[in-house]
Amino acid sequence: MKTFPFISTLCRQNKYFLIGLCLGFFFSFILSPIFENGCLVNENGEGYTNDHLSRSRSLSSDSNLLGDEYEPRINFAGKPNKARKTPALLNRPRYYSTELGIREKLFVGVLSSQYDVSTRGAALNKTIAHLVDKVMFFIDAPGHQKLNISMPGGIVGFTDTRRTLKVFHMLKYITDNFLDEFDFYFLVKDATYIKARELYEMVQGISVSEDVHAGSGRRDEHTSFCSLDAGLLLSSSVMHKVMLSLDWCVKNAFSDSYDDNLGRCILHATDMSCQESVQGYALTSYSLDRSFNMEEDIERLTKDYKFHSALTLYPVQEPNVLFQLHAYFCKVGLVHNKQDITSLRNSLVNMSEMTPGRRSGVTWPIGIPSGTVPINRFDVLRWDYFTDTEVYLNSDFSNVKKLDGADKKDIQYVVNASIKQVEAGWGEHLQYHHLINGYRRFDPSRGMDYRLDLAFRDTRTGQEVHKRVEVCKPLGRVEVVPMPYVTENVRVNLILQVEAESKLEAMKFMENYARICMEKRDKTFLMLVLLYDPSLPGKGTKDDIFLSVKELALTLSDRYKKDGSKIAWVSIKIPSPNELANDPLLEFVVADLVIRKFSPESLILMCQSNMDLRQDYLNRVRMNTILGWQVFSPIPFSEYHPDIVYSSANTSPKELDIDKLYGHYDTREFSHIAFHARDYTTARKQIEDIIPIIRSDRDIHSLMIIKYDSQSSPPSSLYGMFTNSRSLHILRAVEPGLRLHYQERNCQDSNRQCTDMRAFNLGSKSQLAQLILDYLASHITT
Repeated sequence: MKTFPFISTLCRQNKYFLIGLCLGFFFSFILSPIFENGCLVNENGEGYTNDHLSRSRSLSSDSNLLGDEYEPRINFAGKPNKARKTPALLNRPRYYSTELGIREKLFVGVLSSQYDVSTRGAALNKTIAHLVDKVMFFIDAPGHQKLNISMPGGIVGFTDTRRTLKVFHMLKYITDNFLDEFDFYFLVKDATYIKARELYEMVQGISVSEDVHAGSGRRDEHTSFCSLDAGLLLSSSVMHKVMLSLDWCVKNAFSDSYDDNLGRCILHATDMSCQESVQGYALTSYSLDRSFNMEEDIERLTKDYKFHSALTLYPVQEPNVLFQLHAYFCKVGLVHNKQDITSLRNSLVNMSEMTPGRRSGVTWPIGIPSGTVPINRFDVLRWDYFTDTEVYLNSDFSNVKKLDGADKKDIQYVVNASIKQVEAGWGEHLQYHHLINGYRRFDPSRGMDYRLDLAFRDTRTGQEVHKRVEVCKPLGRVEVVPMPYVTENVRVNLILQVEAESKLEAMKFMENYARICMEKRDKTFLMLVLLYDPSLPGKGTKDDIFLSVKELALTLSDRYKKDGSKIAWVSIKIPSPNELANDPLLEFVVADLVIRKFSPESLILMCQSNMDLRQDYLNRVRMNTILGWQVFSPIPFSEYHPDIVYSSANTSPKELDIDKLYGHYDTREFSHIAFHARDYTTARKQIEDIIPIIRSDRDIHSLMIIKYDSQSSPPSSLYGMFTNSRSLHILRAVEPGLRLHYQERNCQDSNRQCTDMRAFNLGSKSQLAQLILDYLASHITT
């Protein structure tokens, strides 16, 4: 009852609001259909209702107004089924410098002739080729005569011998082949000496964003053409413009002068005359007399500033004069470099006075890093002690070693240089007597350090004087060695040597090979080399000692025949296996008889049956073995003797892990080596007079008379043969993907290498020491 008075009071207070709300709803329902009917009229004046409004909402709705409901239809005419714009494929270039537009700095083009290119051209090439990015010589070639000379940059001959067009042939060749590869182009004649080092330093300081047309040697002040004898420097942007105007240049070439024709062409293409300086750098030249003689005129020219400041000197008609000029300016540059080094060292010493450490903070030699500071005792670098004839404790496995080869030459050089330094500093009254002590250390961040205790005899008093000398040979500038381009899409031909005692291991290796390579369709091929003992059943008999190996090879080949995988074998009959067993000369027998079955471009990998075959190892073999360039000799991780390493508490793992407790990287193992068949054939012919080539089983007897000696000069292994080959590099590095299980070795006493490998593969020092202690504890009673 109390609620009704409250609602009545609330309505009276808001009556105007409620009345307005009701009127609003009323007019919206009445007027909305009228407005819609007035707007939705078609061209014929007939009205219709909107699709989103129900007909029941319209007061004037007519069920027959539109008839049937509208059904949309899709028109496929002219509509393609696929997208008109197909996505473009992104073809990445081989080198990142091509994609980023990185260009080399300087190209030198030399105008010469077929008569002068082998004399003046060859001399010019020897003086500048190693200082610029590329040098090319352009000559006349009226016939097909072959020149008896080769240059690293290259020689281009033009059959069109018209003198007026020769310079344009050169421009045409450069723009067609090297337009986008260099920032600057220097064009010159072959009778000109070029200070290539200064020229290269100059172009490094010039911006490539501006057009450059610079030179010198103008005939008079009124001409705007520079002389090609003095050299002409053009930027890449100018060469682009010249390329577009070559047709005009050829048509308007009417002079016999290279300078006029080339200068007129560049002036027309760029509307830019030749400048003697560009961006603060002067391109100066010096004109020599026709009767110039180096020995007679050099004393006069040393006082001439223009002679020393010039970048080019011309004309130089004789190659010997060009070499003499080059030697002179090299000596001058060397003197300036030494002066700059001395000045820089003095400035570093003077600046050290303003540092907190003063002179104590200056390293020796000045400018060379002080060396690595060890974090703990394991990082302390070791000093090797040496005398005139021997070096002590140079490795963890050697107590004393005789100095020979490069080590001996290095120490003799350091000692002789120290003696000269002492005699120069203390006068001639000190006479060298002998070396007391010598120490050397290699620091990867610094170089080689030496400490020498030298004994001298004082000629005035007759007493012996001791001097300690410290020598440092700092590391030079690191350079990137260019390597040929290789890929992993190369077939690896594995050569596995199988003896009667190791046929079970060979069969296990074949099963692993089928699982890792043949199942995965890897590009590999396995060749088994079956070494037959004359005392055992041979091939062709029912009791063939390798019958099980052959059957397994045939089974696996048939199983993966569709994939193109195959295992083959070759049989070799050894006359006396006891003498050739574990002999490195046996490698030549296997290689000579097997490699002839492969093409010259085939990649050969010598392997053993006790290795774990891994895919990453095969890929590194593909990348590190380069035809005509490099041989790969990996250092394997060899397992120690299982009876020494493993015990009941520490059992042998299924897969050999790289751990110092289980094995070590065996630097004495050279049997695993990868090379190309052509490289082997070339290197093998070089030692044919020392080790005869084996062409059949009967030739193996010739190796019996060769006595293997690890200290002898003739190569005793494939690795030694490739080491003596000067045309090939050898990559020798540890390979974590090559892991060898322990294998018993039956060595003769004369084979020192075999006995050393057997001894060092037994176990680590601590393991062998513990074995001795355990033996003494169990056999010696108190």
